[in-house]
Amino acid sequence: MFSFQLLSALSSAAVLVSAAPAGPAPPFGGDECCSTAGAVMNLPANQTQLVSPTTAPLYVAVGVGIQNYTCAASTLKYTSTGAVASLFDISCLDKTSAFATIQTTAFDAWNAAPAGISPNTLGAKFGASTLLGYHYFIPSPSGTGISPKWDFTSTGKNAGNSSAFIVAAKAGDITDPTGNVAVNVDWLTLNNTQGSLASKVFRIDTVNGQPPSSCVAGSADISVKYTAKYFLY
Repeated sequence: MFSFQLLSALSSAAVLVSAAPAGPAPPFGGDECCSTAGAVMNLPANQTQLVSPTTAPLYVAVGVGIQNYTCAASTLKYTSTGAVASLFDISCLDKTSAFATIQTTAFDAWNAAPAGISPNTLGAKFGASTLLGYHYFIPSPSGTGISPKWDFTSTGKNAGNSSAFIVAAKAGDITDPTGNVAVNVDWLTLNNTQGSLASKVFRIDTVNGQPPSSCVAGSADISVKYTAKYFLY
């Protein structure tokens, strides 16, 4: 029920809130993507938290959605309560000039969208019409807190395949290397804890998503629009 409610929110009112040699075929729904053989993550040097795998990614996507926060009365700071995003295939943009800035182009379209518009409807505006799936949070399998999930089970060729998801746990974290740490959410690497869609997920090239620096006791929960590139290995 938890997942269904989040997916419904995405599809109805989310604001309330990928001639190179063939790469590895994604395990699910691969024929709706281009080759990912040449897709490269541009990770900052002189850091060890995010290390690019030696294999090509299975999926390359841009996520368009919201980061959710609640005001912690003890610190008067916003704390994360998860995120909800639509994931669009950008593997076919990898050899184009649009790839480097697709996250910014997508954010501009998302930020300009009228209230109540689902990100699902925006893909054509930034040249990525294929919806791969959704990103949202579920109660953690450990029994404590919440965990991120990337869910491809209801879209495209994956529809009905109950294994086409990954639940993951954070393994590495760096603040936005462009210096906009007060605006852009962190870059992450996460390892699989459940599901067969992928073994690792990277979130990079983030745009926006950070909450205000402080809050007032009793403040309502907030949702902050964001975009990011997601590489699934």
